[in-house]
Amino acid sequence: MKRFLIIVLLSVGFFCTSFAQNEVIFSIVKTDGSTVNYEMNKDARIYYSDTQLMFYNGSETVSINFSEIRKAFFTAPQDVNEVENQQLSIYPNPAKDVLRINNLSDNQEVSIYSINGAIIKKVVVSGDSEINISDLRSGMYIVSAGNMFSKFIKM
Repeated sequence: MKRFLIIVLLSVGFFCTSFAQNEVIFSIVKTDGSTVNYEMNKDARIYYSDTQLMFYNGSETVSINFSEIRKAFFTAPQDVNEVENQQLSIYPNPAKDVLRINNLSDNQEVSIYSINGAIIKKVVVSGDSEINISDLRSGMYIVSAGNMFSKFIKM
């Protein structure tokens, strides 16, 4: 779960175009219920170790233990990209040969990533679609479409 959170956070930061152009707020909800907000500018970087999420927000480096993080998300002007709530509707999961995705916009680019963050496949789909995954090896993958993410297991 920790690795999935890291990859999603890095992906959201990478895919969010406003992240590169304007300042965004990186919010962390801690397990004690408190929320900490950090302004992130175009020079911001997010990285991690085995036990900590670390980031440079453009002026300071911050480290937070994974055990203290309940939720993390980016807020951009006129745009909220919450990692926890932005999931695709995919099925079946686990899947063998075909992955089905519902309610996509027309000509939506869908990307499949390995759990290590390497892009494995890109397809353009519309509406309710099927993606052939028979060529993928067994394992866990992350699917993204726009600012929505979900994970699935290939049998």
